[in-house]
Amino acid sequence: MKKIIAPVSILILLLAFVSHSIAQPPGKSHEEKWDKFRAEKIAFLTSKLELSPDEAQRFWPVYNQLEKERWEAQKFRRTMEEKVAEAEETMSAPKIEQLTREFAGSLRKEADLLVDYNEKFLEILPPEKVLKLYKTENEFRMYMIKKFRDKRKNGQ
Repeated sequence: MKKIIAPVSILILLLAFVSHSIAQPPGKSHEEKWDKFRAEKIAFLTSKLELSPDEAQRFWPVYNQLEKERWEAQKFRRTMEEKVAEAEETMSAPKIEQLTREFAGSLRKEADLLVDYNEKFLEILPPEKVLKLYKTENEFRMYMIKKFRDKRKNGQ
């Protein structure tokens, strides 16, 4: 029996490794791509916001914390969107009510984050630069969408 289990175990591990290797796209890992995206965003924001050294020293830790919390809130919202999409109208009314409240709460959490961090940014930067931050984030988003579309268009 042991003579059969060992080769089968090795075969299963080998198949798992091969299938994992095949599933990974060639080139950069997701983590590497995400790090590159973040670095590009920081460079873009830095060049556009024209922060003084003192402003930059105080701004970046707060902004990075916002990004971390925003990511978590967006991840939760996407989970809630999936639950809503999969929900059946035949669920009990109390369950539907709970789901709708959780969904709305996920949206509120994102909005509350932005309201809270807006106040933190106003303590660090002049209002004009906070406004410029929001404009620059939108510019970056549009820049990345265009870059992605161009990459797809060129077959890369």
